[in-house]
Amino acid sequence: MKKIPLSVVAVTPLHYYADTYSLVLEEQDGGRRLAVTIGKSEAQSIAVLLDGIKIARPLVYDFIYRFANSYKIVVEEVIIANVEKEIYYSEVVCRIKGAPDDEIVRLDSRTSDAVALAIKFGCPIYTYEVVLAAAGVGSNVSSKTDNDLASINLQRLKILLEKAIKREDYELATKLRDEIRSRET
Repeated sequence: MKKIPLSVVAVTPLHYYADTYSLVLEEQDGGRRLAVTIGKSEAQSIAVLLDGIKIARPLVYDFIYRFANSYKIVVEEVIIANVEKEIYYSEVVCRIKGAPDDEIVRLDSRTSDAVALAIKFGCPIYTYEVVLAAAGVGSNVSSKTDNDLASINLQRLKILLEKAIKREDYELATKLRDEIRSRET
């Protein structure tokens, strides 16, 4: 399968759930986005890594980075490989330098951890078309019909509702609200 590169564009709080954040990744050569729900501590760690903030004690990702370097392990890439029922499945692809043929190891990971490691190691983040087709939100949401909204998962609908309200796009906000209510009842 062809890998599609992603960039981290935001870590934002979700006002619907306490201590819950959205990690937003965007297709580099497109405009579709994935919004992954993560916890507060994961969001804070990713924000610290993104901003390059130095803290007094190492984060777990700092520890993993030093540990991996000590054993000549390099994180080559992160792949958001699947999404099912709004749960993302990711893998961290590592290379062990000096092992026969520089052995490649694929590790199952929570997406928030995988993205944090990608930021720390400076490696690319990828996904597949099937994931973007299932969970991606395009930049032209305001033109979607009610049938199109049915194809967007609930988590993304709530994020889009929040954005529509901020933009004062009340027509879209009404459509999104109605779709969310129909699923939650």
